[in-house]
Parts: sequence; C-alpha cells; structure tokens
Amino acid sequence: MSGNSQSDKTSGPWVDINLGAVAANYATLCAAAPDAEMAAVVKCNAYGLGLAAVATKLAGLNCKTFFVAYPEEGADLRTVLQSLNADATIYVFNGPLPHTMPLFQSAKLKPVLNSLEQATQWTTHCDGAPVALHIDTGMNRLGAPLSEVDAIASLGGLNIDLVMSHLACASDPAHPKNEEQRILFANVAKDFPHARASLSASGGALMDARFHFDLIRPGIALYGGSPFDVDERRLKPVAALRAPVVQLRDIAPGETVGYNASFKATAPTRLATVALGYGDGMPTSGSGRVQAMIAGAHARVAGRISMDLISLDITNCKNPIKTGDIATFFGEEVSLFETAKSCNTNAYELLTGLGGRVDRRYL
Repeated sequence: MSGNSQSDKTSGPWVDINLGAVAANYATLCAAAPDAEMAAVVKCNAYGLGLAAVATKLAGLNCKTFFVAYPEEGADLRTVLQSLNADATIYVFNGPLPHTMPLFQSAKLKPVLNSLEQATQWTTHCDGAPVALHIDTGMNRLGAPLSEVDAIASLGGLNIDLVMSHLACASDPAHPKNEEQRILFANVAKDFPHARASLSASGGALMDARFHFDLIRPGIALYGGSPFDVDERRLKPVAALRAPVVQLRDIAPGETVGYNASFKATAPTRLATVALGYGDGMPTSGSGRVQAMIAGAHARVAGRISMDLISLDITNCKNPIKTGDIATFFGEEVSLFETAKSCNTNAYELLTGLGGRVDRRYL
C-alpha cells in the first residue's frame, strides 16, 4: 500500500497495521519455542498499534495469556475479551496498589507481585487469589530482591501460579549476563515447584531453548520489531507509517530549511513538505538522518523535524512527485529497525510514540 495518492480518511499521517503479520510473527515465535506457552504482551495500547484490534487477532489464534503494565489496561483488555466470549488470563506487570485492589477483582486480573510489601498487601485484600511473582535476577528495576523471596514464599494464603524474571541483556544473545540470570532464575524457581516459570520475552523466545521454560512473554517481536541489536529478518513488518506531501518548492544554493537553518542547500534543491512531525511521534533526533520512501526512491529529511511537518530532499528522485503523494517512513519499503537507528532510538520507542492523531488503519 505505498500508493501515489492519499485515501480520503485523513489529511495527516497514518499507520497501516497488518494484523496478518501479527499472526505470522506469533506463529514464528511459537515455532521457535514449541515446548513453551506463547503469551502476548499488549501493554501501552499494544505497543501503540491498538489494543482491541491486536488482542482480537491474538485471541483468534488461541492465545490464552496476556500481559499489561497497569490494571486499567487489564480492565480494557478484559472488556475486549468478553465481547469475543474469549476466556484468557491477564497478568499485570506492575502489580497492585491499595486503591487498585477492587479493579483486580472486578476485571479478573492477576497481579505480578514485585516485592514483599505488595505480596503482604495482596494476602490482606485478596487472600487465595492466584498471582505471579517477579523475582529480580539482575535487572534492578521491578521484581522482588532475592533477600525477600523466602519471606514471600512463607506468606500464608499466597497462591503463586507463575514465577518470572526478566533478561536485562537479551538484545545481545551472546552477553554473559543472560546465562548468569538463567542459572540464577532456574535455581530460585525450584523453590516454587507448583508454579510455572517464565524468564523470556521476545529476545529469549528466539534464543536457545534453555531460556524458554514454561511460558514466554513476547512483545516487540509480535509487532515486527527486532528484539536484538541487529535486525531480525524472521519477523514480518506490521506497521507502516505514511504521510502525504502537502507542498513542493525549489530552493537555490545558499538557502536554508527549517528551524535553526540547520540545512543549507549547496546546489539547486527540490523539497517536498510532508504532514508528519514530532507531534506524531517522529523524533527530532531523526533530523537530517531519516530517509523516507517516496515515488520509488529514498529521500532524506532536510533540516529539523518540526511538530507537524517534515521537509524531504527529493532532488534526486527520478519520478515526478506531486502534492498528495505518499511518503513512507517505515514499513516494508523502509525497515522499522533502520528508521529507529537513524533516530538514535529503537523500535519500541517509535511504535509506542505514535501520536493520537496518527490514524490507525487495519489491513
């Protein structure tokens, strides 16, 4: 759907979301770890691509376990699943706070307990309800420190059905910390023989089977982003960010473009102004670096990315370009990985940063 003219849905940017590619990526992950249950992480509005649409697709693939960050997200997901008559387990990574306890109960959510404090509060309010326990094995972000594990295990009324941890360096499969965490987690998980074990997210799913355990929690890989420091060609692109050309102009040598005059033409230059900017999630760090595909050619951003607009240098594009033509900033034509790299960021940030005025279109 690169196209040469814009549909009538919007005058601004949009993202084409290929739900078939989500299904293909889920199948790829399942094939990579056939002995583990493949869950799905749909936090942050399914990584910016739409919780309802993505969860509906995954539920249709018989995905039975989902993860979110906040209980409010979990309640929204439960509503979606109920509309499908789909029964699934929903875990909440950040665990409960005293004022969210009723929401866990009403939406049938399972907390991921991250500390002795959370575990104690849970037994007071929701005695006997099943939970997950996150044990910190070296991330030092969320998760119960090893010094609290024995006290948590000894709490009366605590029904732990999943023990989990999180790899800090899965983006580099050869990093020695991965094996250190795996060994530590395997040893601690033995203290919970009746609970399933989960260590890996997207990166671990595509690593050695020793990292798979009982359940895997993929996120970015479902959405076509590489979990590694290099691109992962086994995953299909899911999202394509597109925007229309709203103006064309020619500038002479010595003229500048955009705020701070950061681009100065050294030769006669033709520019296409495109309706996309940092207000839509294209970082200013991509100024002068990001390349879009337009009329079958690559065109680099000229000057600074502004809130609503980007200038592309189309001087060397062989095919004529007119207003209304479409520039693609990532998708099948331009990889999400390369665009993120040009912005000095990663696929996670680009997808979750897509703004609210970016129209989501489902294929």
